[in-house]
Amino acid sequence: MNATQSSPRPEKVTTVVRPEPIIKADAMAYVRFSRRDPGEMERFLLDFGLIPTEARDGVRHYRGCGAAPFLVQIEPGPEDAFLGFGVSVREPAELERIATATRVPIEESTAPGGGRRVRLTDPDGLAVDVVCGQQPVAELAAPNALGPINTPSVKARINQTVRPPLAPSPIFKLGHIVIQRPDFDRAAQWYMRHIGIIPSDVQVLADGSPALAFFRLDRGDRPADHHSVAILGAPGTGLLHVSFETFDLDAVGQGHNYLRAGGWTPYWGIGRHALGSQVFDYWKDPVGDEWEHYADGDVMDASYPTGYHALARVTLWTWGDDLPDSMRPDVPLEALADIHASGAFGDMPLEKVRNFMTAMQLPPRPWMR
Repeated sequence: MNATQSSPRPEKVTTVVRPEPIIKADAMAYVRFSRRDPGEMERFLLDFGLIPTEARDGVRHYRGCGAAPFLVQIEPGPEDAFLGFGVSVREPAELERIATATRVPIEESTAPGGGRRVRLTDPDGLAVDVVCGQQPVAELAAPNALGPINTPSVKARINQTVRPPLAPSPIFKLGHIVIQRPDFDRAAQWYMRHIGIIPSDVQVLADGSPALAFFRLDRGDRPADHHSVAILGAPGTGLLHVSFETFDLDAVGQGHNYLRAGGWTPYWGIGRHALGSQVFDYWKDPVGDEWEHYADGDVMDASYPTGYHALARVTLWTWGDDLPDSMRPDVPLEALADIHASGAFGDMPLEKVRNFMTAMQLPPRPWMR
């Protein structure tokens, strides 16, 4: 049973209306960060499972086991910041089309894999690259894939053991990013218009307004991950996490142990999400950004209908620990009006802030109170 079948549609729903897209991105390409200490960041990335590739003018790049020339770019800089991300398109005509529509010039990419790009800026100032023509690299052997699984009724693994070594999770690809935006509608419309994403599942507040939506790439009849971009409508602007696909549950678990052995502190997981269904494991890098390993996520083609669900803590995961304290709003509801009057929530209306905080403060499950 999928999440759309397992949770009833809320009584009030403001549907997410998809505009006519300029282009339809085909894949997530990379994420870009600046770091004051790139060396310490590299130590985390290697333990996380990423592999160093070319460094150019102090800018470091990291790949996975797949054919993408790089997945992560780290630039030295005076601030620790999320600089943006890239998506790829299949045809040069799409790059020309987005350049014409936005009046942003096409540039030659100097990053590994080459190609050409158009660097857009979303309404909240985040750089979004549209790239075309990157040259793939040879895939690397993926170690430690779980292989056949024995169940009570089917014994597919006979005279074979499962004894993976202590090693990082092998990374296959960049799966998705999750961003927070104070104006959900503005952000959602921009991303649907400029990279052609489709809402897979939308979670709404008590008044029916969307608060968290998971968007997949529009790849027609070819399957796409349940979400490549997720947007949370909440006070403040920022990155919530970046996520990378590994191969199976065993790879998630072995990566967890490897990161622990390296002295890193687990953040949330291991568990399984509800919307998207993936097995997850979250870690924080040296400056506090969240990085997720995931496996066994849902995929859909463009025909899959959008699901609508009430936003609540219980809808974020199906098994595993409760949300970490830092993911849970701890503001007393009776104090919201005074805090809102101080301007701490920006332009977000008080009632929307109240609805969001109420949804996220509900007790998760009776046995976790």
